[in-house]
Amino acid sequence: MAGTFLPSLLIQSKSLSRHQQAGFTLLELLIVIFIISLISAGFIKLSVGFGSATQSLENETKRLHRLLSLTAQKSILQASAIGLLIEADAYHFVSRGKSVEWVTFEGDDMLQHHQLPQGWRLELKQSDEVVPPVSVNLEEDETGKEVEQPSPAIVFYDSGETSPFQLRIYAVDIPDPFMIEVKESGEVEMHLQASKQ
Repeated sequence: MAGTFLPSLLIQSKSLSRHQQAGFTLLELLIVIFIISLISAGFIKLSVGFGSATQSLENETKRLHRLLSLTAQKSILQASAIGLLIEADAYHFVSRGKSVEWVTFEGDDMLQHHQLPQGWRLELKQSDEVVPPVSVNLEEDETGKEVEQPSPAIVFYDSGETSPFQLRIYAVDIPDPFMIEVKESGEVEMHLQASKQ
C-alpha cells in the first residue's frame, strides 16, 4: 500500500509544479501593464537602433549643449577656467595645469575626450570667422609630467563669462547643420537645423 501511495504523490506534486509554472502571477502582469502604460504615455522611449541620422545628430547636439552648460557652471564652482578644444571630428576639455598652461581635464568622466561618429564634422566660428581645428595629444606621459595641450579658443572663466562662439555640427547626408551658440555672458543656446534659423 505504501509502495503505491508514494508514486501517486510524486505524480501529483509534478503536475502541481507544472500548473504553477504555466501562468503569470498577478504581480508580473501588473508590472507589464505599468511598463506598457509608461511607454504609451511617452515617459519611456524605446530605442532599437533604427533612428534616423537627423535624430542622432540632434541627440548629439543636445548632449553637447548640456555638457557646455555644465562646464560653465563647473568653472564657477571650481573657481578655475575650463577650456574646450575643437578638432575636426572630436572635442576635448582642458583645464589649467601646474607646470604647463593647459592639460586634459581630470576628475569628471563626462568632460573627457569625445569622438564623433564617422562622417560627422565640427565647425567653430568666433567673430564670424572659422577657427581652424586643433590637434589634441591623447598620449599619456610615462614620467608623470602633465601633457601640454594647445591653447583653447573657447574658455569658460570662473567669473561666469566665456569666449563667445558658434559651433556647428555637420553629418553626411544631412543638408542642415545643428548649432550651439554661447554668448559672452555664458548663456548657452541650441539651434536645431541651424541654416533654417
